[in-house]
Amino acid sequence: MKSLERTIVVWLSGILLAVFSALLWFSVHAVSELSESQMATRLEHDSEALLAALNKNPRGKVRLREGRITPIYQQPLSGHYFQFTFSDGTRLGSRSLWDESLETREVLSGEVVIYQEPGPGQQKLLLRTAGYEKLGLKFTLTVAEDMTPIIEDVRYFQFISLFLLGVAMLGIILMQRYVLRRGFQELDKVRRDVYRISSGEIKSLQELGPAEIQPLTAEINRLLKQLQQRLRRSRESLGNLAHSLKGPLSLMVRDIDNLPLSPSDKNKLDSRLARISNLVERELKRARLAGKNIGQFFRPSEDIENLISALKQLYSDKVIAITTGRLSTTPLPLDQEDMLELLGNLLDNACKWAIRTIHVQFSKIDGEVHIQVTDDGPGISDEDQSRIMLRGTRVDEQEAGHGLGLAIVKSLVDDYDGVLRLSKSVELGGLEVNVVLPLPGHALSNE
Repeated sequence: MKSLERTIVVWLSGILLAVFSALLWFSVHAVSELSESQMATRLEHDSEALLAALNKNPRGKVRLREGRITPIYQQPLSGHYFQFTFSDGTRLGSRSLWDESLETREVLSGEVVIYQEPGPGQQKLLLRTAGYEKLGLKFTLTVAEDMTPIIEDVRYFQFISLFLLGVAMLGIILMQRYVLRRGFQELDKVRRDVYRISSGEIKSLQELGPAEIQPLTAEINRLLKQLQQRLRRSRESLGNLAHSLKGPLSLMVRDIDNLPLSPSDKNKLDSRLARISNLVERELKRARLAGKNIGQFFRPSEDIENLISALKQLYSDKVIAITTGRLSTTPLPLDQEDMLELLGNLLDNACKWAIRTIHVQFSKIDGEVHIQVTDDGPGISDEDQSRIMLRGTRVDEQEAGHGLGLAIVKSLVDDYDGVLRLSKSVELGGLEVNVVLPLPGHALSNE
């Protein structure tokens, strides 16, 4: 199942990672460029000082004036070096080079190049080479400085920046998740209202939630109201139609008795009218058994007891004991109307054929609902069990038998991808009907 919170966190993490990576690269690059720029400026200043210190002695030999050279250039392998390269190939280098020399580039007078090369002791040097003319001499002056300390400082800055940006990113993500969950808590109120609707406590959403989802919850309320109205009108129309047909059917039965028909024709008409009357009576019973609420969860203890009470009133002319096993008081995520219709048809058939006893067993086992209805009636033969599942087929054409009711039950069981089995009851001797219905995956509670 796709999680909105996870999607937002993933996208935010990706955006933050891209932004922070760009920020880290820019900051490290900027620090490196700034450090190199400052180092190049320092090399330029040293070059000017060395150029000013260059002189000839009275014998015409080129030398550097004492006291004009920075002491760092006197220390061996100090990381600060210079080298004069004259046009005749002679070189004049700093004492810090010891017995090493710098790899210089040929440049024209007035030309300056800055580049990096490895130096003494595997040092990484930044070199500035420029071409000059002084004292009638043409030469290049290369000044170099070890970049290793700056590189280490930049790496340290990079590590600290990476650590701080990682902490900041983690903090932003955690804060964002906290804000999201606080926001989703408002939706919990709507979820609780939806559960209360399913359990029949309320008929519409009381909590509309945040402004962003109020149009959705308002539309759900409108659809719920519309569905309730349409279903109520449909049930009322069906009950009214069945009730309206009873009167004309009774008149037709009386009129047939007064018609000059042969006994065989009269029996045929009486049989057909009786079947129509049975169907009308069945619909009236279903209307009386049907609940008034839509979309409620099924409550075995309460709903089965109410159904049994209604059936005892319908079959008050028969003395039948209807017993039940232990019934759960926990609502099950099964539509109340479907379950009332399924159990109502099973118990209605049992009441018609039972002699004295009917037993109902309703239990929940491993995510499935098991229903068993048994009676002490004549039962059904093995050859009739498959035939009776066809809609409208009855074993006994003289009675409103099991046919239509079991066909309705089979249709409901198929809608739930369940299993319906008929057999002979070992204990009571009559028909035993077993129904297994899988519970939806979103069951709200476990017993």
